Amino acid sequence: MGKQGKSLHMEHVEDEMLNLGSEGGKKAIKVLRHMASYLEGGGKNLSGVSVTTKWDGAPAVVCGTDPADGKFFVGTKSVFSQSPKICKTQSDIQRMYDGVLAQKLSACLRYLADCDIKGVLQGDLMFTDDKETKTIRGNKYLTFRPNTITYAVDPLTPLGKTIKKANLGIVFHTRYTGKTLASMQASFDVKNSDFKANTFVWIQKAMFEDVDKKATLNKSERRQFESAVNMAEGSLKQASSVLDLIQSGKKPLGFDTEFKKFFNNFVKNAQDNPSVQEAYVMFAHHLGKEFAKAIEKNRTLKAQEAKVFKFVEYIDFMEEHEKKFKMLLASYFNIQKAKLMLVDKMKVVSSLKLFVDMGTHYEATSPEGFVAISAEGAVKLIDRLEFSRLNFTVPKNW
Repeated sequence: MGKQGKSLHMEHVEDEMLNLGSEGGKKAIKVLRHMASYLEGGGKNLSGVSVTTKWDGAPAVVCGTDPADGKFFVGTKSVFSQSPKICKTQSDIQRMYDGVLAQKLSACLRYLADCDIKGVLQGDLMFTDDKETKTIRGNKYLTFRPNTITYAVDPLTPLGKTIKKANLGIVFHTRYTGKTLASMQASFDVKNSDFKANTFVWIQKAMFEDVDKKATLNKSERRQFESAVNMAEGSLKQASSVLDLIQSGKKPLGFDTEFKKFFNNFVKNAQDNPSVQEAYVMFAHHLGKEFAKAIEKNRTLKAQEAKVFKFVEYIDFMEEHEKKFKMLLASYFNIQKAKLMLVDKMKVVSSLKLFVDMGTHYEATSPEGFVAISAEGAVKLIDRLEFSRLNFTVPKNW
């Protein structure tokens, strides 16, 4: 896969139509079709796309060799900030950080320095000295919970014994290359040769692999998938002109901005998608509420009148292009539907048991999601009603 740049903020695949207009919609369709072909190949990059699993680790750790002096360092993503925090000694960590984060980075500096890391890698820290033995649903597990998900493994299995011995666990997903840290470019092609695990460090690559082809769509599932993708493609063609017209560059109260907030509210409220007709009406009400908040913030009558006038223009525009707006909504919902078919298949592929601590009991869950990487960039494929909702509602461990 090509270089992605240092800014690796990724969007949900269904949001690309809102981010990039009609071209973003075409990109989403292309990614979904490539993903289905990818899964048929057992998770091998035969279709112009590769996939990584999103592990629910924290914090994000950047580590490797500083090209400026050849010394090993650790840090967070602030390594690449305008005022970088690059820790090469324990005293650097204590000077720049405190609390649990300082303890985590201290362990990283101590143990990752011996892992022969090539260049600079970024990963999600899974555990240090915080592994626990727990009984979940009557079974004894070795567990660790870096963020929202509790990862569990049978301590008597080879994997369980390896993790039990390790003092640190990390999953690498990004590799950086360049002559200086400030100029480095990121890519997702982490290789086994980029690091060496040892007795004290459990290391995984994030690359999705389906050796047993558990995630392959059967004939019936493939037909349902193609139907959803074809429906999305058809509605996208009808919505394409409006998708391009509403591009504001993410400005406040822009149609594109408000659509993303509108769709995200379904996640926050754990609400299934309504019908297209209902969604059309609900979006108009959403705009009314957002404009009302903006009007209330304006202190001058002139500014308030300008906002009211703009809101009226928005409603007129929606009514003028009602069918196209409904096709936009239908496209978004159908892309989500096709995406979830893939995610539901892929999430059964995991070497660990995954649970969510609900306070009084544990509920089984699935990986945070997946990232599809192609020549056009990277997008997230996540069951937003499952995991994103948990991110809003389950308290963090630290």
